[in-house]
Amino acid sequence: MKNAIKVLCFTLAVLIVGTSAFMVYFKWDKSEFEYVDGTEKGTVIITGYKGESKDIKIPSKLRGKSVTQIDTLAFENSDITSIEIGDKVTYIGMSAFRGCKSLKTVTLGKALLNIDEGSFNDCISLEEITLPKSLEKLGGSIFAGCTSLKKVELEDGGNFVIKDGVLLSSDMKTLYFALPYANLGDYTCPSEVETVNSLAFYNCTTLTSFTFSNNIKSIPQGMFVLCTGLKELHLPDSVTQIGSAIITKSGVKTVTIPESVKVIDKSAFIQSDGTNDKDLVLRVRAGSKAESFAKENSIKIEYIK
Repeated sequence: MKNAIKVLCFTLAVLIVGTSAFMVYFKWDKSEFEYVDGTEKGTVIITGYKGESKDIKIPSKLRGKSVTQIDTLAFENSDITSIEIGDKVTYIGMSAFRGCKSLKTVTLGKALLNIDEGSFNDCISLEEITLPKSLEKLGGSIFAGCTSLKKVELEDGGNFVIKDGVLLSSDMKTLYFALPYANLGDYTCPSEVETVNSLAFYNCTTLTSFTFSNNIKSIPQGMFVLCTGLKELHLPDSVTQIGSAIITKSGVKTVTIPESVKVIDKSAFIQSDGTNDKDLVLRVRAGSKAESFAKENSIKIEYIK
């Protein structure tokens, strides 16, 4: 009987110690963050937040694994007020912080390589942000709707420059987006620009005219959405392709399209109600792709002589 009691006591002791060790080792399970294993061994991706704190610091590690990514929509519509992103995070996913209306302070980590499209859309309290020199890629409209944003700074030695209120690659060949606080007026695109990001001038209500670079080949999706002060566009002869919804909810009423354009998205000039603006006029040459597109979509035509 005594031996049985000793065995029972020993077993209970082992269970207590083991449970305590288990709880200590797996303390990460009580983390405020939701996450999954990353594609690379020894990494995790943050997919959500379930904590109560409004001031957040993304840890360098969870369960001994490096936190390298913040997933798409991970913090969407959260009521957080500040976030500090760890120095192991290399990627912030699409719309990761979209709609965080109380988010005022963002500190980006030194290892960050890529901020995807719309990551900070509609963060209406965000006032300033510094982009690290490690950054290599930027998606479209990452600060669209950030109505309080007054300052975007770049660390020295990075891959980007800001010129006349527009963020570009350091070699000037890629135009990423106009900053929300830019007073653009009559804007002339740098002659070196070859590529423009989607939604590059989203909601730029101060833009009144736009002169294209002669090296641009494609007009991207949503390039002038909500540009209410812009009345007309003259596409250069270098352009061969027009993307979708390029002037939705803008003030553009006339678009001059050269014969060089061979591809026009079927929704290129569509408005938010799914129809083409009845007042829109396409200035085209007879026999061109633009002429046939206008006729097929019942858009008014003015012929270029």
